[in-house]
Amino acid sequence: MKLIKIFTPIAMTLALSGGFFILTGCKDENPNSQSKQIPTLPVHVYKVEPVDYTIKTVLPGRVIASRVAEIRPQVSGIILKREFIESTDVKAGQSLYQIDPAIYQATYDSAMANLESVQAKANIAQLTLNRYKGLLATRSISQQDYDQAAADLKQAMAQVMVAQANVNSAKTNLDYTKVYSPIDGYIGKSNVTEGALVSAGQTTPMALVQQLDPIYIDMTQAVIKYEQNEQHKGILYQAPEKTKVELFFSDGTQFQQDGYIKFSDKTVSETTGTVTLRAEFANPSVIDKNGSQQRRLLPGMFVKPVVTLGTIKNAILVPQKGITSNVNGQYTAKVVNEQGLVEQRDNIKVYAGVKNYWIVTEGIHIGDQIIVSGLMNLSAIPAGVPVKANILGTESLTQQQVNEIIAQNTK
Repeated sequence: MKLIKIFTPIAMTLALSGGFFILTGCKDENPNSQSKQIPTLPVHVYKVEPVDYTIKTVLPGRVIASRVAEIRPQVSGIILKREFIESTDVKAGQSLYQIDPAIYQATYDSAMANLESVQAKANIAQLTLNRYKGLLATRSISQQDYDQAAADLKQAMAQVMVAQANVNSAKTNLDYTKVYSPIDGYIGKSNVTEGALVSAGQTTPMALVQQLDPIYIDMTQAVIKYEQNEQHKGILYQAPEKTKVELFFSDGTQFQQDGYIKFSDKTVSETTGTVTLRAEFANPSVIDKNGSQQRRLLPGMFVKPVVTLGTIKNAILVPQKGITSNVNGQYTAKVVNEQGLVEQRDNIKVYAGVKNYWIVTEGIHIGDQIIVSGLMNLSAIPAGVPVKANILGTESLTQQQVNEIIAQNTK
């Protein structure tokens, strides 16, 4: 922070004594001369310079798999073989387990045989009906005989449809003896081994497949703070088209990928009064020191997401020591005006506090000189008396210093 110090012999004396003095003259004896009656106050000031301040908020977060598939059997039977390596990545459609297919193969074969039988009967019924058409034309058979043949054909065709459905069902069950992964993802340990009996619809999954790339971070935020951010968006700060999220681990290291908000849940938790925000991150596998591929983000991990809400253009940052509050709880400040006099500013509004600074939204303007030290001497001056400021030093913030404050505020 840049500090420009300007000393005069009189100012030095004042700085050491901590008091104030009244200007006097030897020649001008006019008692009404205001220049001789205005007390002088030695102060340090902070000059407000325009800076861009990026608003970031730190939220609690937990890693969630983007897709989860619980592998359960759809038919009952004995596990003959596990066809994957535990704790590896699998592809959608990859075979995971083989259930004993013997009973399902027999059921399928029986259904196929029955289908062929009823199809043969349907063919005979069709031939009979065709033959009866000619006989009916020559009145060799009665209309009743012809109608009966037509009904027999319809019944035979219905039996074919039932048999075909049985074949389809048997084929489906036979196919279910081969258990496949429905998604790409990481598969952990197997909960069953060869020889284990599994049942259709069992509650315990045989294994779990989780898609880890991309991966989600679920964050919670107090609904009051969420509503404030929504109100300030587009007014106090300009929000980006995509809300960026940085990610930090418990040891303080930063994840190499940046993510973005996927959605904000509008449902408020009745127990915690919070809403859930979800961010999506790329989570590529990296080769560890042992030469195996690993992913840094794993489901269940607690992490620290830093959400970039937007940027305040020409933000006004004022040291907190330059802002006080009165008995009514309103923020106030003392500034040095263009005439060099101390001026009271009331009804100052602030957005937030960051690293010993206030982000001021009303009451302070760019170029204002805020008194940050020397205010104690005002107590010796009667209220309502004009006070001239003797500026001993001036400080201000640079954009680089603001960027450092932003970085420190998210640690």
